[in-house]
Amino acid sequence: MEEKRARGIVAIAIKYGIILGVLSFAAFAVGTMAGLRRNWVNAAILVVLMVLAHLEVRKTRGGMMTYPQGLGSGTLLAGIGALISGVLVYIYVKFINTGYLATIVQAQRTALAQRGITGARAQQAVAITALVTTPVGIAVTSLIGGVIGGFIVALIVSIFTQKGDPRVVV
Repeated sequence: MEEKRARGIVAIAIKYGIILGVLSFAAFAVGTMAGLRRNWVNAAILVVLMVLAHLEVRKTRGGMMTYPQGLGSGTLLAGIGALISGVLVYIYVKFINTGYLATIVQAQRTALAQRGITGARAQQAVAITALVTTPVGIAVTSLIGGVIGGFIVALIVSIFTQKGDPRVVV
């Protein structure tokens, strides 16, 4: 019985992770096309979907979800979302908008010049950015950042969405 419940938590995390990945990519694509920064949009989408997933987990478990279950399902949800979003961003940057990476490097050069950083220091900073701003680099950093960020969000969200068994005496 416990194994079936555990698979239910994983299935819910996968479902909401897929939704998160697609919505995160959509926010990325719209933000890129419109020239907007959308960091807060992805965070808001993550929090909302994690709360919805936790509520569904609780619904399938008789209204209860422990903190570790919330933390695990939230981190899994974020990891799956980051993986899907990373793959979609890779495809977008590699095949659809091939000039995206050059735009990022040029934006960094402009930002460095505005801060008064020029010459060898600017070239060194741009070279470091160029190492990460490849299709694979963006996908990998997206995955790592998504899992770490999702874990941190799950730490916080699970505090509010957990609900123990009221019959248990500690």
